[in-house]
Amino acid sequence: MIMSVKKPSSSEGGCPKGRGVPDPRVVFLFVFVSSTACVALREALPMAPVLLSAVVAAILLRAPVGQVLRRLRGLWAVLVTVIAFQALLSADIVAGLLLGAAVLERLVILMLGGALLAGYPGHVLVQAMLELRIPYQLAYMVSTGMRFVPQFSESFRDSLMAIQLRGVDLKKLGLKFRFKIYTYLLMPTVASGVHGARALAMAMELRGFGACGRRSSYAPLRMRRRDWLALAAVTLWAAALAAGLILWRIWL
Repeated sequence: MIMSVKKPSSSEGGCPKGRGVPDPRVVFLFVFVSSTACVALREALPMAPVLLSAVVAAILLRAPVGQVLRRLRGLWAVLVTVIAFQALLSADIVAGLLLGAAVLERLVILMLGGALLAGYPGHVLVQAMLELRIPYQLAYMVSTGMRFVPQFSESFRDSLMAIQLRGVDLKKLGLKFRFKIYTYLLMPTVASGVHGARALAMAMELRGFGACGRRSSYAPLRMRRRDWLALAAVTLWAAALAAGLILWRIWL
């Protein structure tokens, strides 16, 4: 019996169904502009419009911000501590707080950009990179890296669980001994990841990966009318942001 396979349409192969999200290439442009702006800017006040735009975009696209926050929950305490020390050790406390606020804004903008991209499946992001004329070798590296990160985290958690099953209570240990245990576990975990990456690279080389200069796509992305409108809005926003930055520098 011959079974027919339905080729996914642009909405099925591109954006998640039912969410009304724009084409991932538009989101790539927005994330690129916002991340470049937050790195170029140094003060907290001119960075505030970029942060507000990233928050509005995350709300409109219903980005999984909560999931990203849960993954980075251990980083917030360290960041707040660094900002507090920077403000206390600075000659001007207000200037130190403003500098710490700029660092916090920059981190939130980058986090929201990651959350916007996390709302798309991995193969859609890879297809978007291919249609942005990024070499498919680099796009495949990004796709493979996204798969290796959960495996790395799972391997580290399994090592911690094995230590706890042997009777070691990490909560009762001091910070120095806990740090030493984490250091001992990190090296074999990294070595295991490197070994898996080398095996994957050898398998890809044996299959002739990279022999063709251009590859075809099963489900290419297609810009719809709302995607073009979103692209125009992002372009106007980027132009307004650049003009505002130039005026800010002139007035200063």
